[in-house]
Amino acid sequence: MIRTDSAIILHGRKFSDTSKILHVYTRNHGKISILAKGVRSSKSKFGSSLEVISCSTLSWYHSTQKDLYLVKSAEQYTPTYHILSDYDKLITCMAIAEVLSTTQENEESHPELFDLTHQILQFLNNSDALQSSYNLFFTFLIKTALCMGFGMSFHKCNITGELIDIRDSEYFFFSYYEGSILSLDVDHSGQQGILLNSSIVSILQKLDTGLLDDNSSFNISSSDTFTIHDFLSRYFSIHSHKKFTWRTMPPGATI
Repeated sequence: MIRTDSAIILHGRKFSDTSKILHVYTRNHGKISILAKGVRSSKSKFGSSLEVISCSTLSWYHSTQKDLYLVKSAEQYTPTYHILSDYDKLITCMAIAEVLSTTQENEESHPELFDLTHQILQFLNNSDALQSSYNLFFTFLIKTALCMGFGMSFHKCNITGELIDIRDSEYFFFSYYEGSILSLDVDHSGQQGILLNSSIVSILQKLDTGLLDDNSSFNISSSDTFTIHDFLSRYFSIHSHKKFTWRTMPPGATI
């Protein structure tokens, strides 16, 4: 059976002198593993369509008896060459690919998540002089949590419904269980969560509701980047019942 779908190439590894095993994220079939024969040959018919972070139309031979499928054809439909020539953009896209690889189950599709990823890749490829492309990684994580059923609320307390105003306090408590910033009058003793300063809460509010061009138009300090990265990885770990230690970080914010 031959199947065809839009796909984003996440990562790959050598299989033989001329072949690779690739992990890709498809729009309607979720994450799959494929064998691309001859892709490492100088005479490969695939061109750049199977390079990491390429957005390609992929056809493969599907079998219910196997979990590694053979590629039939691939053709890139969204260019990514501007990403590949920009280190900051590339780091952002590699971080997104890492998250898709570790959080998504095999052959479990989330078309809205695929569309979000494709939208970010298009935006990064077509945009010049961004203040911070890595901010879009945090936007991606916030939207991914929503797609996976454990979205976060940074503007409103999920217990009282009260709006969160960063002018009210220097620190706010985020409850991992409730998935939201808690109102100042809510007793959070005994709750699993994290205390965030008002600056970080403000950043998370912007990333949650802003457009891609707005979210990439301001810088986040290295220390705040680490704090937000650690906070989101812990939140995903708690709700996915897995340990996530994503290591693709921007320069100056190493783990």
